[in-house]
Amino acid sequence: MDKQDEKLQIRSLIQTAVVSWKNTLSISQDASQITEILQLAGLLLPSEEQTSLSENDEKILSNIFPVCKEEGNLRLLQEEFVRSYYLKFAEFLIAQLSLDWFGKFGRGKAHEKCFNDLFLMAPPKDAVMVLSSAIFKSSPSFKRNKCLSLLEEFLKGGRLTELLWTQCLDHVTEKSGSELKSKNARVQAMWDQLINLLATLPDRMANTLKTENWDIFLPKEYFVIVAQSILKTLHNVHQAIKESKDCSLVFISQLIGKICVCGHSGILLDYLMPHILKTTSGDFIWSRIWVRLFVGAPERSLEIILECILRRVPWYGYMSKLLGDAVLNSQKANYLLTSKLLLLRHTENELVLQNIIGYLAAAPSRSSLLPLVLSNLLEAWSDSSALKHTSYEQHLYISKAILICCAHLSEKHLQEHRDALMHKLMKGMQAHLETPVPRLRTLGMVVAESLTKKLTPEGPALTFDYQKDDLSEHLETLLTVPEDPGLEELISNIKEAHISSSNAEENILSDQNDEKLNPEESQEGAEELDSDDDLEPYDMSGDTKVTKVKEPVYIRDCMEGLIAKDNPDLVEASLKVAEKLIRKKPDNLPEIAVEFTKVLLHLEDNYHTDGFAELRQSSLRALTVHCPVPVTSYLTEQFYDRNYNIRQRIDMLQVLSVAAQELAKPEPSRGKLSPISVSDQLLPVNQLPGIENWRDIVQKRIDSKTRRFASATKKGPEPAANRFAAVAGHFFFPLMKTYDSPMNTMNLLGGDFFLLGRLVYTLGMVLHSAQNTMICRQMAKSLLEFIWVIRYHTEPYVRQAIMFAIAMVILSVPTHTLTTDLQTDVIECQMWLEDIVEKDSEPECKKQAAQTILLLQDAIQKEFKGGEG
Repeated sequence: MDKQDEKLQIRSLIQTAVVSWKNTLSISQDASQITEILQLAGLLLPSEEQTSLSENDEKILSNIFPVCKEEGNLRLLQEEFVRSYYLKFAEFLIAQLSLDWFGKFGRGKAHEKCFNDLFLMAPPKDAVMVLSSAIFKSSPSFKRNKCLSLLEEFLKGGRLTELLWTQCLDHVTEKSGSELKSKNARVQAMWDQLINLLATLPDRMANTLKTENWDIFLPKEYFVIVAQSILKTLHNVHQAIKESKDCSLVFISQLIGKICVCGHSGILLDYLMPHILKTTSGDFIWSRIWVRLFVGAPERSLEIILECILRRVPWYGYMSKLLGDAVLNSQKANYLLTSKLLLLRHTENELVLQNIIGYLAAAPSRSSLLPLVLSNLLEAWSDSSALKHTSYEQHLYISKAILICCAHLSEKHLQEHRDALMHKLMKGMQAHLETPVPRLRTLGMVVAESLTKKLTPEGPALTFDYQKDDLSEHLETLLTVPEDPGLEELISNIKEAHISSSNAEENILSDQNDEKLNPEESQEGAEELDSDDDLEPYDMSGDTKVTKVKEPVYIRDCMEGLIAKDNPDLVEASLKVAEKLIRKKPDNLPEIAVEFTKVLLHLEDNYHTDGFAELRQSSLRALTVHCPVPVTSYLTEQFYDRNYNIRQRIDMLQVLSVAAQELAKPEPSRGKLSPISVSDQLLPVNQLPGIENWRDIVQKRIDSKTRRFASATKKGPEPAANRFAAVAGHFFFPLMKTYDSPMNTMNLLGGDFFLLGRLVYTLGMVLHSAQNTMICRQMAKSLLEFIWVIRYHTEPYVRQAIMFAIAMVILSVPTHTLTTDLQTDVIECQMWLEDIVEKDSEPECKKQAAQTILLLQDAIQKEFKGGEG
């Protein structure tokens, strides 16, 4: 009999036996008969550990399958059973599985083991798919609990390692021609199904079991088991390669990629990372294994795998051992590492930047990419349009990347590309200095200073006047290349970070409990005072500073003192008393108010006077409050004059804003002190201050005994005239007259957008100060028309100012007016705000727009509720 006939005979015998077994198991009530069938089916499962059967087992099989007496037929019998009949037979057993059926034979441990072995000793890929499918399809029952128990034992028993190892060996079997193609197609289809099951098992279990889920199927436990199985399998692969045996890592690579895509990369790589560092530290074979695993993953999962590795590798020196020359050999990896992860993504984890740039600079073959990467980064950093439309976090990320690139750039590349890099740096520096956002300006200064030191170390140092903070100091440290901290320290840091993240909450709670239990101990440090602390400091608040010149007493003398040349003491003394003299409102103040304003407006801090800006502004404010019409007319006219710089124009707006707010507030009542007369000084002894009159004492006793049944009326605030109502128009309308007329020193619709934003802010504050006045509605209408023209300004600062102005309209104008006279304008503003929320690139603008919409909706709802009431 030839081999083909033997195979047909074996297939026929197995088919007959399986049909007979199914019929018997369906109707039999005999426990021994059921156990015998299960044992017989178990003998047809191939085992790696058991190469030959016992005499008794061979005798049992020979009675049913005579062909197994011949040498080699037993293995054919087992392979045919597994390939063609095991899955259907296992599904039949699970379909029969119930408490009554299992109770017929499964009460003893030996009988139960026969049933369990049909799943735990079966080919692992078939067993895990049968058990999982049964769990997903069944409702809460004995059957589902039994399948869950078997799957748990499957995972804990290390069968997953065997599954992975068989896939490493299965794909390298040598076939020829179409047979190889067909086999590969079948294997890949099976792999896709198996990988999808293993990667999504916790999610599918959670959907199926809901609140009754088992701990082993939670992601934190399950993926640790998967990581352990992957590591054991890789040790087998490492040993096989050392013995010059062929292995395939495609299945494990695809499995890791799928797990990362499903969002569980953290658990997997947190477990693997210490082992990755250990194994690659001195073994080239291990390095090749990890490169094949990570770089050989499907392209759709390569990005997430690279991100996970870059976030967790603690030092850039290990990146070459994990990626090899992937950036040169893979177009996808090149795009990710040189463009997307640097220019289109951002993260607070600086390890990503250190690892990417350090990896590119670590080998001569890759270091040629570094100047190109730095050039692209500087191009994005210096683009004024990108500066406006990208978030601060993204820009900070690019700035850090530039500094790290400079740290790794070799002297040779510096010499070759110095001029091109300096050109882009100067362009970017100008864009940063022009931005109205302070933190972006500071960021540009720090990067420009650091880069010029690196690019032109022998040239003059570029320095800016900005306040040092933690961020600027940290950015300067990025110009130093990180050193290798050593393998042991790296591994300990990884473990400590993992432990600290899991126990942080417990530590906080324990610290709080310790403080509650030992309040005295926690206060010991505060009670231990130095002996010098008992001394009371001498009160020097009333001391006056001795000056070389006499302070001006009259307002004209004060004005002349401010313009005195070569006399800094007189200028300082005059500036310090200017506000006090103005607020005394001398008779000649209206005559010299405009001239005094002009002097203060052009006054420069030539002598570095303490609090110069505050003193000058308070004096201008006092002049505007006490002489509002002439001073305001002068300031609003000079705002559009050619002979002022940006700072002076901003000072004008600031003065108008604070003066409007002061005028809108009720004037504090100042009781005038009458002169003391002689008769007032000659009072009787019993009426001197501090001695109570007898009538007062009697009245107090009567009041204490008197019962009153009505509460005393509280004295309300005294009515006061609105000082701002009569002059509000002088503060407001002249500021909007020629905003669209460009001049040599100012172009509000062009480069001076910061001044335009301040103008809109000032108009909003003036309107808010004019609330409850007759002119408020007209001012609100004019302001909405004014901001409507500039609503699509490209600068976020201007858009934020417009939203502030809209908020001031909502807060200042009666709600009834908003819903009637200004209804069309309000609807258009709301549509514009909604557009900002949906499409604006600046997070702060989106946030402010959402808040303004809520403010508007709240005001309208209150109006409707009031109307219904």
